[in-house]
Amino acid sequence: MAYEHIRLARDRGIVTLAFNRPETRNSMTPEMGEEVIRAVNEIRADTDARVVVLTGTGKAFSSGGNLGMIAQDTGARLGGGAPSMLGSPREFYDRFLAIRNLPVPTIAAINGHAIGAGLCIALACDLRIAAADAKMGMTFTRLGLHPGMGATYFLPRLIGTARACELVFTGRVFDAAEAERLGVINRAVPREQFEPTVRALAQEIAAAAPIAVRLVKKSIHRGVQHTLDDMLDYEALNQGFTFTTADAREGVMAMMEKREPKGLAKNKYAGRG
Repeated sequence: MAYEHIRLARDRGIVTLAFNRPETRNSMTPEMGEEVIRAVNEIRADTDARVVVLTGTGKAFSSGGNLGMIAQDTGARLGGGAPSMLGSPREFYDRFLAIRNLPVPTIAAINGHAIGAGLCIALACDLRIAAADAKMGMTFTRLGLHPGMGATYFLPRLIGTARACELVFTGRVFDAAEAERLGVINRAVPREQFEPTVRALAQEIAAAAPIAVRLVKKSIHRGVQHTLDDMLDYEALNQGFTFTTADAREGVMAMMEKREPKGLAKNKYAGRG
């Protein structure tokens, strides 16, 4: 399937989805969002997929919503026709947040600046690794805008209400070291180590038992909105299911025989969730 605004590549269970508008620092448009939806559907149908790496081409991860689009929708740039978001803000968000519908783990590889909605998409992923020289910011209020794209949902859950308030109220830009210290990202790494670090993490996830990984991703996200008793029931259901898999039998045998498990990454997912 051909794409213009993104790139999609596969390598032994690792799927890389890259924003591909480097001339605009990978600014986000409705057309790019439509391609993200198509790519998510394509990945969901791929039983060999183990992990998805979301990144940007060129020097930026994403500069957020396209400035021309924002200018038109605020009236700063006058012009006829429909609003450039091609619908409501919510419809625009949903195109990009389709990344949340992936059943496999997602890693935001923040290769450069992630600003506004661009940072929000990184927060929508399960894990975040950033190059040490990358800059980030929830800059909405500096444009006179209320945050969107899940900013007020993702950020407080990651770093707490008070810290999220500071970053969103001020709209200030911060570096990767501060992002790691606050908990916005998992890890900041020197530029020369960035790609190897992302690759090593993706390979480690891809080598784990795929059925268990998919189920535990679902459980972790479910746990945010359910009680402990609810989650104990849900865990018991899913753990009981994994007891029946070849992955579990091989994993336990390997532990008993004091060796590495074999063939886990070869087992296609054909189960629940």
